[in-house]
Amino acid sequence: MYKKIIFVLAFASCLAAQSPHDYAYGLEIESGGFTLSRINLPDDVYLRSLSPSLDDAAVFNKNNQIVAFSFVEAKTTEDITREINATLYLVSEKKSNTTQGDERYTYTYFAKLPKDAEYPSYFKLAWESADYNWEAKASVNIQLLDGHEVNAASNILLSELKDVSDESSLRADEVNIENYYYSEEEIRGWQFVITSDKKIPKITSVKAYLKAQITDQSFVSIYTDKYERQNDRSIICKLPSTQPVERVYIALTQENTILPITLFYKNSADEWIKLDGRIINEEAYIEFPKTVLAKEFMLKTNGGFGDIPQFIAFRKRVDIIFNSANNAPFILAYGSFGAKPLGLPAADLLKNADIEHIPTLRTGDSITLGGEKTLEAKIEKDESFVPVWAIWAALVLGAAFLIFLAYKLAKEIKTN
Repeated sequence: MYKKIIFVLAFASCLAAQSPHDYAYGLEIESGGFTLSRINLPDDVYLRSLSPSLDDAAVFNKNNQIVAFSFVEAKTTEDITREINATLYLVSEKKSNTTQGDERYTYTYFAKLPKDAEYPSYFKLAWESADYNWEAKASVNIQLLDGHEVNAASNILLSELKDVSDESSLRADEVNIENYYYSEEEIRGWQFVITSDKKIPKITSVKAYLKAQITDQSFVSIYTDKYERQNDRSIICKLPSTQPVERVYIALTQENTILPITLFYKNSADEWIKLDGRIINEEAYIEFPKTVLAKEFMLKTNGGFGDIPQFIAFRKRVDIIFNSANNAPFILAYGSFGAKPLGLPAADLLKNADIEHIPTLRTGDSITLGGEKTLEAKIEKDESFVPVWAIWAALVLGAAFLIFLAYKLAKEIKTN
């Protein structure tokens, strides 16, 4: 039990030593009044943090106290529309009269999608050319394999209005369907019934489209800060700081140029490690099978580079989720050799939280904290005559002495 107490006291004393002025840079965080809030880290944090894993970043409240926070992967959501090819069949073309004696034309089509096609969001129809204006109404039924039909769209207006003066036309050619989400195994096909009060052009083709959202990892672009040309066939690209790189982008500056390029990176032992070799046609994205920790990359070619190519590295973007319930406003601090990693495991901080609905707060104006001197803290510590183990020993002994005093006091009170 005493060992646990000593560890907690020692850890607490370590936290107490951290303050915003142990960090070089800071950003204001707008107040939201929520229990938990999220921050999208600005690019400057990745570029000026001295730790590749952002260990020298933390969130403080107005009392200069660290608040509980965790790093989580940042996701980006993109709306996409995917095209699905379809095979169209004309089933029938009929002319009839209504009860009022008006003519009615009915066209029935059947569309077949590929076996692995997902349930579409809408169809787009194409007709034979016509030199007149027309309009019609469409209904769509889902033909199920068990013989049943399900109505997926009713009375959708289709038309083509032509402007003879400038030879342009305005078409209504999309049919949005209901979201029943039958699987492709259940659907035999799609039946289109087109009705009009006069003859209209025939449908020549149909395409299905799926609207969807793709959520994927978000990345930060790390632009190369310096280049060093060793010769015409070798160029070193230097990043602003050591970064955990997931992929790179290379763009040759000369148009219509194809070059064989071999890519290397320098590891912590100052060794050049080969990453990839390929022929680049003007530009290329190269994804790595695993994250590489690098500050320098080298491009080699059998040909000549001529002008220096553009080089961009990409690392995963993360967000900070923090306890924003009390003592606003808050500060995001970053950049320090002496700072300890203070982020909690996300599983602990967000155990009962709905991470998808945590509100996002914006970072505001820059704040001057410890400044550039905090970036030299490591050098000062290395030159100090007091070793790190001695400081920890003093903290543990001090905590043990406090526990001993508390024990004696409790015993004395119980005796009296």
